[in-house]
Amino acid sequence: MAGMILMVAIIFGVIFGYIALAPGWTTTGRLWWMGFVGLVFAFIAYLVYAGTEAKPIRLLAGGLFVVGVGSYYGAILVNPDQSQTLLWLVILSVFMLIILAFIFVMARQAEATRVRVSQRKLTP
Repeated sequence: MAGMILMVAIIFGVIFGYIALAPGWTTTGRLWWMGFVGLVFAFIAYLVYAGTEAKPIRLLAGGLFVVGVGSYYGAILVNPDQSQTLLWLVILSVFMLIILAFIFVMARQAEATRVRVSQRKLTP
């Protein structure tokens, strides 16, 4: 488990380092690509969590989700063209609320599953 998390962290760090130091990119472009990569890695980590149900992987997916969303918000707020900033902020906020609602439903389902499983008795 620790090996998988370490591999993801190293790959994520290398990709983020490349994006942060790539010459010729604007700040908005860098933040947008960091958000995109963060959300892609969060989705991959979530799929791994769905297969393993390991708590560290779930925490990694949540952290990558926060990094991705924060980078997207940063790209919107740093953009020098302010004509569509409010529109993009509303669209991204609605999208994030939908994702958070899905996370809430999945957490409730996981809790119900844990309760149901804990009530089972093993026969000797």
